[in-house]
Amino acid sequence: MKDLKRTVLPALIIAAAAVSFAGGQGYGETVQQDLYLDAPAVSLVQVPRMLSASARPKALAVRGPVKTGERDLYLLAKIIECEARYEPYEGKVAVGAVVLNRVMSDRFPNTIEGVIFQPGQFQPVTDGGWNSKEPSEQSYRAAMEALGGAKPVGQNGQSVGNAQFFIYEDLAGKGAAKWFKNNLKYVTTIGNHDFYSR
Repeated sequence: MKDLKRTVLPALIIAAAAVSFAGGQGYGETVQQDLYLDAPAVSLVQVPRMLSASARPKALAVRGPVKTGERDLYLLAKIIECEARYEPYEGKVAVGAVVLNRVMSDRFPNTIEGVIFQPGQFQPVTDGGWNSKEPSEQSYRAAMEALGGAKPVGQNGQSVGNAQFFIYEDLAGKGAAKWFKNNLKYVTTIGNHDFYSR
């Protein structure tokens, strides 16, 4: 954890300075045209609460703790930005938790990079949206919180726990939503994402 702090904190300070210098709005984001997802940059749902640190469930570590460096933090923050930039903060943390849950599972690659670039898993990687996004300061914070073990609580009062899948039904379509419901176990909903486990 000390190594993570030594490498991550300077990167976050530089990122924060770059956002401030470029005219960023602190933790808020400027609204720009987004060709990947045409949706407002405001939460359309009530922001769910987070479990306190002492109440957070531990992820089942099949392979042991996730080892991270600067590149891992960047990749995690970038997938959060791509998949959840219009979601509430807790939804961003939850997407990061899903990626880390996959890393710890023997069903998926055992690195953050391997999970993100596993063929056919994340739409922004598949359709090119990945290349047009860079992580915001908020996505970096969400990534760090996910790495710290945060498991946000959804609308039904359940935490994301060990969920390894999420879907935005309106964007994914009826076929994908039906597959999720028939093959996976529903866990909770945060923002526009429904979270599932096996």
